[in-house]
Amino acid sequence: MESRNIIVRRATIRDAGIIAQAVAIAIGDQKALKDYCGEDYMTTLSHIVRAKNTQYSWQQALIAEVDGVTAGAVVGYDGARLHALREGTFTVLRNIIGRTPSITDETEAGEYYLDSIAVLPQFRGQGVGSRLIETFCKMAFCDGHAHVGLIVDSINTKAERLYSSLGFKRVGTRQFFGHTMWHLQRTTDLDIHQRVELSTHITPFQRKVYIELLNTAEGETITYGELARRIGCRSAQAIGQALKRNPFAPDVPCHRVIASNGTIGGYNGKRDGEAIERKRTLLEAEKRIKKIDHTQI
Repeated sequence: MESRNIIVRRATIRDAGIIAQAVAIAIGDQKALKDYCGEDYMTTLSHIVRAKNTQYSWQQALIAEVDGVTAGAVVGYDGARLHALREGTFTVLRNIIGRTPSITDETEAGEYYLDSIAVLPQFRGQGVGSRLIETFCKMAFCDGHAHVGLIVDSINTKAERLYSSLGFKRVGTRQFFGHTMWHLQRTTDLDIHQRVELSTHITPFQRKVYIELLNTAEGETITYGELARRIGCRSAQAIGQALKRNPFAPDVPCHRVIASNGTIGGYNGKRDGEAIERKRTLLEAEKRIKKIDHTQI
């Protein structure tokens, strides 16, 4: 077979047509497309793709080219942003078709979600899909994410075999558009230090805080002030803001940072409720593990 030159690049707004086509191919079910986007679903999808801060925005897409010709696309995003991006999508839908669909969550915080991928028919069987997926995963991992997730129809064994060959494994099931889907994930080989160092989504100050915090041992705690002193910062409040924005929790253990008076402090920008209970649970679990390890020694 003739060798083809496959490249993958960041999308531009001029790629809106191929991205919309990829999303439609990925969904596949015409009834679901019409329920979601109306009768003229391709036009609606194109508007969603051209908008910013939507699930299918061109800003979150990669394009594959074969010998300079557009061959396919993949679009995805941080699962923690699902509801915000969905609201952006719904705003477009309300403006165009006057309604929004009822839809279950297909992802969540803790994974970078591969929402839609498709290769145009004339380019299939040439390794384009694999190249798109590998590039997408590399981008996600180099931005500091630990997991890339996706869902695939439980009867689509061919697609699941492709994902499995690229390192994805079943982690559960989801119901989506009336179908039972396998939830698959691929986990990075990078350790947490490498993820923090490589991330392009944090500031140099955040990186400094997180790297220093990683030196705090499991079962130990540190105050905001002490963490500030260790990195030569005069503001415990600045440390608190960096921890509030920590995208690597709990791998970067901001739950180990407490107030100077010995109280538990905040967590995820909250000072009470579920977030604080989560922090308390993490600390207590680490202390129990440390106590057990000490006993065994």
